[in-house]
Amino acid sequence: MKKIMLVCNAGMSTGMLAKRIQEASEGTMEVHAYGEAEFINYMDGVDLILVGPQIRHQIPTIEAQVAVPVKAIAPQHYGMMDGKGVYKEIKKILKD
Repeated sequence: MKKIMLVCNAGMSTGMLAKRIQEASEGTMEVHAYGEAEFINYMDGVDLILVGPQIRHQIPTIEAQVAVPVKAIAPQHYGMMDGKGVYKEIKKILKD
């Protein structure tokens, strides 16, 4: 099972998106959302970090702290809370 982390300002709005991505994955992914100030405490076993569009400027800072891929969530998927769309993007990134 792949472990995906969503990171945004406080982890609130991405929490709903995380749930929708996990549902779209039909049990193949574990998805959690955290705020940018706390994500580093939950890195154990994470395969991919997706960053909310509002903090995509933080990607270089996050990349410097971790050894996993860090990508921005497409604004159109984020705005629509499109869990299936983000799930498809994750599969492309991880080549699953």
